[in-house]
Amino acid sequence: MERGCLNVGSVTATVGPPTGALWTGGGSSDRRRTSAPEEVPVPHVESPVDVWVDNVEMLDAAVVRTWAVLAAEALGSARATLDGANVFPVADGDTGTNMHLTLREGVHAVRAEPVDAGGARLLRLLARGALLGARGNSGSILSEWLRGLAASATRRASLAEALDVAARTAARAVAHPAPGTILTAAEVAAGAAREAAAGHDPADPASRQRVLDAARAGARRAALDSGQALAALRDAGVLDSGAAGLLLVLHALAEAHRRSLPYPCLTAPGTAGRAVSEARGTMSTVTLDIDLREPRVRAPADGGAPADDELELMFVLHRPGAAAEFGAGAVADELRRDLGAVGGSVVVVGGADGGSDGGSDGGSGGAGDADADRDADRDADRDADEETLWQAHVHTADLAAALAVARRWAGRGTVSRVHVRDLAATHQHGVAPPAGTAGRVAWGLVAATGAPGLAADLARGGAVVLVHVDDPVTADELAAAALGHPAPGVLVLSGPVGGGAGSVVQAVAAHRAADTAADDAAAADAATDGATDGVDPPGATDTASASEGPASVVVLDAGTDAHVAVGAAALAAADDASAARDALAGLRVVTTDAAGAPAALDGLLAEGYPAVVTLLLDDGVPAALAGALAEQVARRSADAEVVTLLRGVPGEGVQLAMEVER
Repeated sequence: MERGCLNVGSVTATVGPPTGALWTGGGSSDRRRTSAPEEVPVPHVESPVDVWVDNVEMLDAAVVRTWAVLAAEALGSARATLDGANVFPVADGDTGTNMHLTLREGVHAVRAEPVDAGGARLLRLLARGALLGARGNSGSILSEWLRGLAASATRRASLAEALDVAARTAARAVAHPAPGTILTAAEVAAGAAREAAAGHDPADPASRQRVLDAARAGARRAALDSGQALAALRDAGVLDSGAAGLLLVLHALAEAHRRSLPYPCLTAPGTAGRAVSEARGTMSTVTLDIDLREPRVRAPADGGAPADDELELMFVLHRPGAAAEFGAGAVADELRRDLGAVGGSVVVVGGADGGSDGGSDGGSGGAGDADADRDADRDADRDADEETLWQAHVHTADLAAALAVARRWAGRGTVSRVHVRDLAATHQHGVAPPAGTAGRVAWGLVAATGAPGLAADLARGGAVVLVHVDDPVTADELAAAALGHPAPGVLVLSGPVGGGAGSVVQAVAAHRAADTAADDAAAADAATDGATDGVDPPGATDTASASEGPASVVVLDAGTDAHVAVGAAALAAADDASAARDALAGLRVVTTDAAGAPAALDGLLAEGYPAVVTLLLDDGVPAALAGALAEQVARRSADAEVVTLLRGVPGEGVQLAMEVER
C-alpha cells in the first residue's frame, strides 16, 4: 500500500512571529502582545493499517543528527537574549551560553559517530557528550533531560513516554526544584505530549509529529507563564531563560522531525520526500518567538545577583560497573547530600551510559511517584553492573570544603573535569571593551593548577580554573574551556598539569578545524539542496559557526603554580595577554622545601633587584617561614612587593618566584 495523505483533519498549534512578541510586566494584566500569534492548522493524518513495521525507532538517526545541529544553532543565536534575562537561581547572565555550550559538546559526540549508527545510540551519545560538557545549572539539567530521552529510546518507548521520563529525570536531578523554570517547561511539555498521543498509534510518524508540536506548544505556554510563577522573575519583569531555552530545543526537534515525514501535505512546498540533512539552510529557521525582556533589576529578593564570595564548582565522577559501597540509586542521593552541606544550587545528573530514567543510579532523590519507583526497580539490576558517569554542580562560598567533597568521591571512583569559576566575575568578560579603548581586547583567563588552594583566588580574579583532583587536566579540556569563554580574547595558562602550551594549541586548532569542517559540509549540503530545488533553501543563513568562540586564544607555558599565579596577576593588572607573556619571560622560579627555602631565596635575590616576589607554600610549611622570607626580601630591596599564596596541598614544599626590576 502506498503511503499518502489519508483522512486529513487538523489540529491547531499556536506560533508566534519570528521576532520578539510577548513579555511580562508587573502582573498578569500587564502582559501585552505587539503582534498576535497566528493560529495555524497542522494537518493530521490517519495512517493506513498494516503499514508500520514493528520496533520502529522513536527517533531515527537522521532526525537526531538534524535536531542536534539545529538546536545548538538556535541556542547559539539566542544566547545573548537568554543570558540577558537570566535572574534565577542567580543573576549571573549565562543561561543561554551554558545551554548552547552544553549542547554543542553533544553535537560533537554525534558528529563523530559513523553514519550507520542508529537513532537510539546517537541520542545516548548526544546525552553523554552534553553531560561531559555540561555548563552551569541549566546545562546540567538539559543534559539530564536528554539522558531521559536517550534511555527511553533505548527501551523503544513512545515519544510521549520519553518526554515524560525526560521531565521527571531532570526534576529529580535538582535538590530543590522551583516552579516557573526549565523543569516546569519540561513537565508541561510532557503533559501536552501525553494528551496529544492519547488514542493514536505511537509508531505513526504523523502521530509523533502531533506529539512534538503539542510538546513545543506546552513548553511555550510554560515559558510565557514563568514570569508569574516565580517571585524572582516577577520582580525582574522577565520570563525564565531556561524555560525559553528548552522551548528552542523542542522547537528544533519538532522541525527536524517534520522534515522526515513522507507525506507531501506535512512538509514544506517542494521538499516532499527529501532526506533530512544536517545543513542549516535546509529547514525553517528556529527562532525564539517570545520576548524575554531585559530585567528591570539584577538583584530580586529571591534568587538575585551572585554573592561576592560565591563560586561555582563542577566535576565529573566515573564509577566502574559493580563499584562497591553504594547500591543502585544511592550515588546521586549521597553526592547531592554532600554538596548540599557545603553550598546551594545543587544539581547531580548522570547514571549508566545506557541510561535510566533517573530512578536508578540516575538522579533520584527529588520528588518521585509510583511510576518513577517502578522504573527504578526495572533498571536497578542493569545499572548495578554498568559503569556510571555523573556531573556534579554546586554554588559555594567555601571552595575548600566543596573540593574536599570532590576529593572524597575520588576515592569512590575517578574525578575529572573539575571546573571552578566566580559567578559574578566570569560573565562580565562577555561585554564589549569600554569606550576609548579602541584596539584593546577584553581578556578572559583559563588556568590549570594542581593546587586547590589557588583555585579560589584565580577564579575571583575572573579565571575559569581547571583543578587536578584525580585525573590530570588535559589539553582538550583547556581548549574547550577557552573556546567556551565569553570574552573576545582568552589567555590560557597551561599549568603544571595541562600538558604544556604546544598540546593546548593543537587542541584548540583541532576543535576549530572540526567546527569549520562541519560548517563547510553544512554549507555545501545547503547549496546542493538549493540548486536541486532551484530556490534558496528556506531559512538559509550565513554558515559561520554559531560556536566560533573567542576571536583570539593565546596559550602560554606555565610549568609551575608560581607561573600560573604570576601570569594571572599580570593579566589582571593590564588586561593584556602580552603583559602576562612579558612577566613570565622574566620570571625566575625555584622549587624547594621549607628547610631549603632561605638559601634558595638568597640565590634568587643574588640575580637582581626584585620587583615582586611570590611565595607559594604547601599546608605543612611553618607559618613563621613566610614572615622570615619576607624580611629576607626587604633586606635586599625595601620597595619589593611580597605576595604569599597557600597551595592547599599536603607537604612542606615551597615555590619561590621573582620578577626583577626592568
